Amino acid sequence: MLPVLVLPAVLLPATTVPATAEPDEPGSIVVEDGVTQPVFSYDDAIREVVRVQSPVISQDSGEPDLIYVDIIRPAASDGDLKVPTIIHTSPYFMGWQDFSNNRHGEIKPPPGAPLDFFPRFYDNYFVPRGYAVALVDLTGSRASTGCADVGGPAETEGLAAVVEWLAGEGHAVDLDGDEVTADWANGLSGMIGKSWDGTVPNAVAARGTEGLATIVPLVALSDWHTDFWANGARHGGTPTLWHDRHSDNPAMATECDTVRAELAAGQEDPDPGTDFWRQRTFVPDADKVEASVFVVSAMNDYTVPPVNFGRWWEALGDADVPRKLWLSQTAHEEPFDFRRTEWVSTLHRWFDHWLQGVDNGIMDEPMVEIERAPGEWTAHDDWPSGATAPVWLGTPRDAGDPRLGTLRTDPRDAVRDRTATFTETRRSVSQLAAAPTTVDPRRLVFQSPVLSEPVRISGSADVTVDARFAGPNATLTVLLVDYGEAERLQHATDGGLANLPTRTCFGAGNAADTGCYADVGLRTHIAPFEVVTRGWSYPAFQTGVDALEPGTDYRLTIDLQHHDYVYEAGHRIGVVIAGAETGLVSNRHPTTGNPIEIDLLGSRVELPVVGGPSALRAAFE
Repeated sequence: MLPVLVLPAVLLPATTVPATAEPDEPGSIVVEDGVTQPVFSYDDAIREVVRVQSPVISQDSGEPDLIYVDIIRPAASDGDLKVPTIIHTSPYFMGWQDFSNNRHGEIKPPPGAPLDFFPRFYDNYFVPRGYAVALVDLTGSRASTGCADVGGPAETEGLAAVVEWLAGEGHAVDLDGDEVTADWANGLSGMIGKSWDGTVPNAVAARGTEGLATIVPLVALSDWHTDFWANGARHGGTPTLWHDRHSDNPAMATECDTVRAELAAGQEDPDPGTDFWRQRTFVPDADKVEASVFVVSAMNDYTVPPVNFGRWWEALGDADVPRKLWLSQTAHEEPFDFRRTEWVSTLHRWFDHWLQGVDNGIMDEPMVEIERAPGEWTAHDDWPSGATAPVWLGTPRDAGDPRLGTLRTDPRDAVRDRTATFTETRRSVSQLAAAPTTVDPRRLVFQSPVLSEPVRISGSADVTVDARFAGPNATLTVLLVDYGEAERLQHATDGGLANLPTRTCFGAGNAADTGCYADVGLRTHIAPFEVVTRGWSYPAFQTGVDALEPGTDYRLTIDLQHHDYVYEAGHRIGVVIAGAETGLVSNRHPTTGNPIEIDLLGSRVELPVVGGPSALRAAFE
């Protein structure tokens, strides 16, 4: 472990040193109040480029993949100082839909020389504190050779080779082709990133990569299959589409026919157990993870469905992996934008602990933090906290339309009409959930009594239905809804956030790289309902038949996306059952206009209620 110098608070100011730091920098990391201090010059930092050889040959030419890495590190690391490395890898550095992944942009300058400008704040903030920062072009993108195999071995092994090179293994060359070693590194790396940028750290950790001390996946996939499929239902996009959009290294234009053909052959199978999809899920390999994991996810994110954080988090817990979790109410957003001050401070302490060996108590704090209302966070010791509580689908006790049903905690109190029927059409999620007391032949709505006390769900709910279909094909969408007016985060609009005209700077900076970013505010609105979570089913796939037989009973269990939510007293819990929602691919899930009949006696909801069935019964009564 590198030397660590701990000084009393009076010896160092709490502010960041200016870009023109004194030349007599310390030869050791300086720690004050449990965190590393900005004592190294940003202007004088070493900027370099290396190309790390991957063990994978994904190019049709047969040449090994070379992974292009831009590095910035303290000048003192050319002496006795050994520093850890923060790695951010991305396919977005050339700029395709850059702002879909980062509202501040993450485009690198053209390759071929060391960078003056490093996207994101990691270099400005952490290099003066004794870290190296490495920005890595994902395989096949920008200046990295090889082919984007979208979660496959070329991508994973290429980035693992970078981590291992920083730990003293493997082969790399500089821009002149001369072999270089990372003799300045202390052998420990941490990986961080959002979306695809955060998915790769999950993959590299799941292979037990030597030298990887921690990962910080932000709204990231743990299973690529879930990005495209759910119980046979098809979401938008395909691996070949992502390959085509992000294979932007011009030198690879004619080198990736084989990889693209493999993607095209594997992507159309909805079965998550195929070799193709098994290669792209990391959850079963959680027991191989040697790194600590700080998961940050957005519970209203359907770019990266919440099942990704839920299954990954639970698997990491089963494997006793050191971990931490933040859950926000945003959509596809990262904590630098929805909780910036707390995020930078927490990330700083997290990296100091796992990469610099600073005993700052971060692992003694509550493991989980959850956003309950816009900007309001609560701490918890673990997640999930719910116990299964069954709820039966029923119809009104008095005369009424069975399409406006009830939720009951006692099955004997649930059913007046045995069945309820709706017509399958395609509608948006908000259309399906709105106006729950209005009879609509295109859906079924079930509501609980007005809650007498709050009900918290924590984990994954599922809905079991006994259904009969009039045609050979059908799609089911199930929504779990909170009915009750409240101020809510407007996550369907730009993720629930908005850039502000003001800017804040983090760490050191200069004219080429200021380290300053637009401030971000929350978008809120008063709304009469909130779609809490949802799930889908393509019944033919789920029941293992080529086509549904009209009039035959099929029992289907539809798992809903993981969530943590509090229904306030005075609100109602709602369940909506309908046909395909508009987020599903239309040619696989067309509007059939056929009736679907639900047998209520065999249908129910399993809610992960904190306090279990007794808490739910008390709130219903």
